Amino acid sequence: MKASCSCWIPVSGRQLCALFLLLCGFSGDSIFSQKDFEKLKPIVGTWHTKRTKGDIYETWQRRSAKEFAGLSYTVSNGDTMPLEKVRLYLQGTEIIYAPVAIQQNDDKEVLFKLKSIEGNRFVFENLQHDFPKRIVYDFKSKDSLYAYIEGEIESRMRRVDYPYRRIH
Repeated sequence: MKASCSCWIPVSGRQLCALFLLLCGFSGDSIFSQKDFEKLKPIVGTWHTKRTKGDIYETWQRRSAKEFAGLSYTVSNGDTMPLEKVRLYLQGTEIIYAPVAIQQNDDKEVLFKLKSIEGNRFVFENLQHDFPKRIVYDFKSKDSLYAYIEGEIESRMRRVDYPYRRIH
């Protein structure tokens, strides 16, 4: 014997919209748009931070309406060493931060999905990655960018801060 239930509950458009937003919140996936992607425009340019092992630079350019490309490198004693190439792009309703760290991960992209936007702060995550699990870009002003990476190393939380200043 097969049981079936057929019932009709009248729902208004506003209730349906609220239910949809509620379910999206529980899915764990965030939905972003071109308008959200445009909030990343301040990344374009060259950023600099001083480190004990050499200054670090990030240079970003706009490739298309749905993609930015970045390159980070260090300069120490006049030598320039590349660190990583990054694609930052909108794919459907996801914004992806996809770095290729030089001589790591078989030179393949590691995908970090945007999880939240709070003002000018963007949080990207990939909880399956060893380190980092989270990459954060926080635009403090037109010429100040505070970035950090974090995750666990040997069961201990670790965070590396990058206080950047725009130079171009």
